[in-house]
Amino acid sequence: MNQIARIILLAVICIPAQAQQLVFMDEEEQVGIPYLTVIVSEQARTLHLFTDAQGRLNLPALNYPVRLQTSHINYPALSDTLRSATNKTYGLKAKTNALNDVIVTGQFAPQSMRNSVFRVATITREEIENRGAITLEQALQNRLNMRISQDLAIGNATVSLQGISAQNVKILIDGVPLVNRNGNGNAADLSQINLQQIERLEIVEGPMAINYGANALAGVVNLITKKDFERSTEVSAFVQSETAGNEAGPRNGKHVQSLQVNKKLSKKWSLLSHIQHNDFQGFTGSAPLRTHEWNPKNQLLGSLLVKFETPKKSIYYRGEALNELIEDFGRPQNNFQPNGQNQPFAIDETYTSQRHTHQLQAEGRSDVFKQYNLFLSFSDFQRQKSRFSKNLINGEERLTTGEGDQDLSTYRVWESGGSTQLSVGSKTDIQLGYQLSLEKVGGGRIAKGRQGIEEYSVYSSAEWMIHPKLVLRPGVRFTHNSSFGQQLIPALQVKYELSSLNQLRLSYGRGFRAPSVRELYFEFVDSNHRIFGNPNLKPETSHHVGLNLVAHYSLGKQAVQTDINLFYNQIEDQIGIGQLPNDITSATYININQFKTLGINIQKQATWRELGVALGAAYVGRSNRLQNLSPSLEQYLYSPELNAHISYHFKAWGSRLNLYYKYTGKLQSYFVGSENNTIQLGGIEDYHWLEATINQHISKRWQMLLGARNLFNIRQLSNSGAGGGAHSGGSSVALSYGRSYFIKISYNLQFK
Repeated sequence: MNQIARIILLAVICIPAQAQQLVFMDEEEQVGIPYLTVIVSEQARTLHLFTDAQGRLNLPALNYPVRLQTSHINYPALSDTLRSATNKTYGLKAKTNALNDVIVTGQFAPQSMRNSVFRVATITREEIENRGAITLEQALQNRLNMRISQDLAIGNATVSLQGISAQNVKILIDGVPLVNRNGNGNAADLSQINLQQIERLEIVEGPMAINYGANALAGVVNLITKKDFERSTEVSAFVQSETAGNEAGPRNGKHVQSLQVNKKLSKKWSLLSHIQHNDFQGFTGSAPLRTHEWNPKNQLLGSLLVKFETPKKSIYYRGEALNELIEDFGRPQNNFQPNGQNQPFAIDETYTSQRHTHQLQAEGRSDVFKQYNLFLSFSDFQRQKSRFSKNLINGEERLTTGEGDQDLSTYRVWESGGSTQLSVGSKTDIQLGYQLSLEKVGGGRIAKGRQGIEEYSVYSSAEWMIHPKLVLRPGVRFTHNSSFGQQLIPALQVKYELSSLNQLRLSYGRGFRAPSVRELYFEFVDSNHRIFGNPNLKPETSHHVGLNLVAHYSLGKQAVQTDINLFYNQIEDQIGIGQLPNDITSATYININQFKTLGINIQKQATWRELGVALGAAYVGRSNRLQNLSPSLEQYLYSPELNAHISYHFKAWGSRLNLYYKYTGKLQSYFVGSENNTIQLGGIEDYHWLEATINQHISKRWQMLLGARNLFNIRQLSNSGAGGGAHSGGSSVALSYGRSYFIKISYNLQFK
């Protein structure tokens, strides 16, 4: 017996002691925090350690007591003293800026990106501020799979996505389409959107017809407005001045003034207001006397949000207003009188846009519904063109009387929608929703002076957790369009958890886009060209397949995130502009059979203490529409893209340096030559875009941002293919007014 006891005692002594283990958890998500830096200090040494993918850390043998401190970009520092080798679990609450990880676009309820079935990319308020972005086009400038197009004459900026035109990219504000002169949400002018009250941008690539209706074949950009703030009163203001190329000064360049006031009226009521003035003096460049390469633009934007909130529901009213004036100054012309005296004149044009939006929204939860959301909105958009002759001696102005010289277009849209979420057991959530849209367009360029389209939809989707790692989300939408009848639109999303940090997503979606009122009934006539709508157009339909992999891992002592996305789009009966037979000055909208895009993009993000690095690459192919004329031609023409964002925080100085780079490859296309009718390969040339900013905190309330855009000073891109759009034709495409520099001074005041 004594011998047995000795053996047992020896065995116990020989068993190595289990290492001390610390676990660091996210308090809200209840998941481990990976790659958290833990600094352990003894009397004689200091160790820099990192948690594993599950947030665990096994400590080596230590001489207690020891001091530990944590460091992570999304979590506040934690300090503690360990006096013995005992296991311990810590809960950390994410910083406020890290809560932007929560998304709403396409979700049943607000959800983290990690748990979302959809692949959703975000641009945070901090990113917008660090970039000095005033317009949506500036905020999207660095994104892969996105191309910004400019129209110099009317100051329009639009964005394409995944190789698909802007007409298929839907711009939303809090899930409601933004009404503009091109319709309800699509091909919206990015320069007319107020970013100051935007909390973040959420971007979903691929059809989102189930949730947001027709016209979102390429994807959606959803602008989420700010609705919450911490203090009782917040006042912020800034001024920003920017050069236009080498043109600078009070009467040159771009000047912005902004004022924002947020006030908690009571426990339940709060108010957020904002007003901003954007004054772009235009860019003369090499333009002849009085004219501009980029026309002057003056904007006044305002917004108001009133919110009522209880623990279970919130109701808010959002109102927005835009007033914009674009001036196009003509070249001086001689006008000799009978007495021989010259009365020089010029033909000038102005474009005035006004938009007013009113939106009432309610959201919350109840005993019956896990989540509900309802909205009602009305938008009124007006655009007036005026053409007049100006006497350059006495300044007298007279309206011209030519066909199409004067025009007033109106766009009025009523929109309503809602959804509810029900739970069926512990593994299935069901969403039921509706949406209706009433669009009325009027003006001299619309057939019969006024036309309208009505659309009614009901939809349903479900999230079914068939396994702890596998979630399916099927959905279907039934739509009735007053001009094109019924459409049944299915979709399927699949998410598989490869591990606690790695997710695989597969998506299929059918898209539907009914021709807009402009495409059906447009009648544009001037001295140079004519464009007519086509009431015989067919709707566009599409199929989208996407595969997405998100992986987190460590590379040495560095935490790395990799995002790989593959996509394929096939669009039937795509709508474009075609020349009328036997009339080179006239064009109409036509269906262009089939169009396809496919591509891949890879993005990597890494952080090391105060250094942040993001790198990306994309390769997008667009199908060749002329292959049916010559089967030997390549089926797809590919265009590469590269981007990078480097950020470094100088803590000692209270400043942050940001570098933004993007390479956009040549946009190739086949076209039929005008001389010998042979098929030729051309396209818009490639270019490099580089921005740099330095954000400096001067004091608790004052902040300064210095920046430079388009450091490679590129203004025009050569176009060896078919000519440009209605306003930009020729052998070049406008990109920018050249290298520019800006300074922004901000003031923030907060009361408890």
